[in-house]
Amino acid sequence: MTSDLKPVKWGILGAARIAEGAILPAIAKSPASTAWAIAARDPARARAMADRHGAAMAYGSYEALLTDREVEAVYIALPNHLHVEWARKAADAGKHVLIEKPAALRAADLEALADVDPSLKIAEAFMVRHQPRWQHLRRMLAARDHGAALTFSSLLSFHMTNERDFRQTPEWGGGAFYDLGCYTAMAARFVFGVEPLRAMAQMQRNAAGIDLFTSVILDFGAGRQATFMVSLAQASSQSIEIVCERAFLTLPQAYVPSRTEPNHIVIDTSTDHARSEARSVEFPALDQYEVEVTNFALAVRGRDVPFYGLDDARANAAVADAVFRSATTGTWVEIGEV
Repeated sequence: MTSDLKPVKWGILGAARIAEGAILPAIAKSPASTAWAIAARDPARARAMADRHGAAMAYGSYEALLTDREVEAVYIALPNHLHVEWARKAADAGKHVLIEKPAALRAADLEALADVDPSLKIAEAFMVRHQPRWQHLRRMLAARDHGAALTFSSLLSFHMTNERDFRQTPEWGGGAFYDLGCYTAMAARFVFGVEPLRAMAQMQRNAAGIDLFTSVILDFGAGRQATFMVSLAQASSQSIEIVCERAFLTLPQAYVPSRTEPNHIVIDTSTDHARSEARSVEFPALDQYEVEVTNFALAVRGRDVPFYGLDDARANAAVADAVFRSATTGTWVEIGEV
């Protein structure tokens, strides 16, 4: 599928952990990608990272990378509040853009990207939905193999202990929902294949003003509901459970699958609480970031692969807007309500 394609040359804006530990190793493994340039505010840090990952160029400013004509696609690995600004600058420089999640702190912010060149690929970097397991799940649910999906539930948490982490800063898009809830909201939308109608949320905030724990209900209409809880102050957890009319589906290690062991969808079709009739669909171990950057690169080259553009990012941001408003008002908030 990729042997006849020229690899896409990537530039990375920001020497963040996500770039070092996930994106650059993924690009190195991707047959459709190559790391070309890295930019950081500290030129020495950019050069050291470029050397570690075999990138040809290192820049001491983000602007300098965007003037590099060899760079075709840019990964925005910056704190949340800078995503839209630098995505716009990258697009204005003629680059395709993959934006670290969340793409924006508010849905209205994405209007800054509304008039970019339509030939450019711009997407929010939810790597999880590029897993073959998630793609199989979507096909299975769309085919209604077990009847309609009616309820979705998810837990996603870890204990953040670094006091200097940008996620500790409210104005930088800190907190549990922007870091983790954007995933669970996206997952619920992915499962039902439609947009939610309204949201109800509760947040527990710390003294700095970020939410350490958020609980959400999304109403998708027609009897379909999603519930999820996210936290930056709890033990590590990650789960997705879906109840269909005729089966109970579980995705172990839903968001961070094993890179060394097979991953599964567990399907229990028992009609009796006292027993189980579970079977497992197995998927090979994988690096989901490699699948994500490969799919993005193939989309850039015009191939038909899973791709989720700005419309999807806007829809997820609209959910975030409703969640934060509901947490403030204590009431149901319609999605898209200002």
